[in-house]
Amino acid sequence: MAQPTTTTTTTAKIEAEGIAGVFNGKLVLSQGMTRALDSGTGGNFKAIPVVDLTALISESASEADKAELAVSLREACTNVGFFVIKNHGIDWTIVEEAFAGLKQFFDLPLENKMKVHQSKSPSFMGYEEPYYTNVDRLKKGDLKESMTTGYEPELDPEGAGYQPEVLYRKNQWPEDGDAPRFQPAMRAYRAACLALMRKLVRLMGQVMGTPEGYFENKFTYPVAGIRGLYYPPQAADDSESTGLGAHTDVQFLTMIAQDPFDIQSLEVLNASGEWIRPKLEPHTFVVNLGDMMSRLTNNAFVSTVHRVRNITGRPRWSLPFFFGLNNDELVSPLPQFISKDRPLSEGYEHGITAYEHYNRRMQRAHHQHTTAVDKCDPTLPRGMTRIDGVLVPGM
Repeated sequence: MAQPTTTTTTTAKIEAEGIAGVFNGKLVLSQGMTRALDSGTGGNFKAIPVVDLTALISESASEADKAELAVSLREACTNVGFFVIKNHGIDWTIVEEAFAGLKQFFDLPLENKMKVHQSKSPSFMGYEEPYYTNVDRLKKGDLKESMTTGYEPELDPEGAGYQPEVLYRKNQWPEDGDAPRFQPAMRAYRAACLALMRKLVRLMGQVMGTPEGYFENKFTYPVAGIRGLYYPPQAADDSESTGLGAHTDVQFLTMIAQDPFDIQSLEVLNASGEWIRPKLEPHTFVVNLGDMMSRLTNNAFVSTVHRVRNITGRPRWSLPFFFGLNNDELVSPLPQFISKDRPLSEGYEHGITAYEHYNRRMQRAHHQHTTAVDKCDPTLPRGMTRIDGVLVPGM
């Protein structure tokens, strides 16, 4: 596993109530999470590792090559929770067209973008204007624009072709005359990312020690969301706003392309309270683990805290692809990750679906939304929860 050059900054000790920060050896996030820095937010890493996926993609890869890749993945997942992937097999022209479509949308007048505003969607699909979210509870908030679209089961050749109605997230697409490149570009990007993530998760199942085929019934209608983002430059001394406040990702895995590729505004928190900035090469993605992966492994694989601060003087666009198991699948820690040396983590005594975890997190982060905390029930209706794809009566 190669180690690219990275840049570090140390987080300030923040005492103001409600703002994310590090003090007394713990990280406090505004989404209601408190964590010890040496347990669950990444290890003592100083750089983000690079993982070569040739052995996953190539049909001629040897068993030794696959074993070496598995070791690299385990090290990245247990020590960092973030890694850069290269030789991933995705045609980069698909990514370039996705950025072209995204920029076409963001270049629209504000009133056109507001036609598909997220406040019109009960499932958080659509557009967000600057400062619509305020993850760190700053005076102004998150200086970004975003446009979120979700999974379409009828377009997934490896899926079930449907998903339960309660899980369906209806997309809000811009009008055809507004940004004609956007919808087809996002759909092509989603298809490419989804195919790669299925391969990667199957391999990670082996790394976890699960039986062959363990995940097959768990991603028949997976979470496959894209959140296109634009981060304008901001001043380094701006204390009233940030690009995106400190957080962990909700789902299983996130895969991020960014433009320009060499801009360093994504920051990853290590156990020393330092913010590490990955440095990407052309045609590479950043991958990070989410909360549901961490829960499945009893925090052995870490869902690492990160943020965005674009103090580079250049604009940044990014295309995070969020991959998750079926939203109605109950997730509990695997038994091989529970032992005397690693007891069950606090809060993991009962299983949870990604549907519930996502809703609870989004309700806290999107406090202006119509489904914010205490405005709706974040849980699945009784009788809708599954284990290994099978409905469990009474749950």
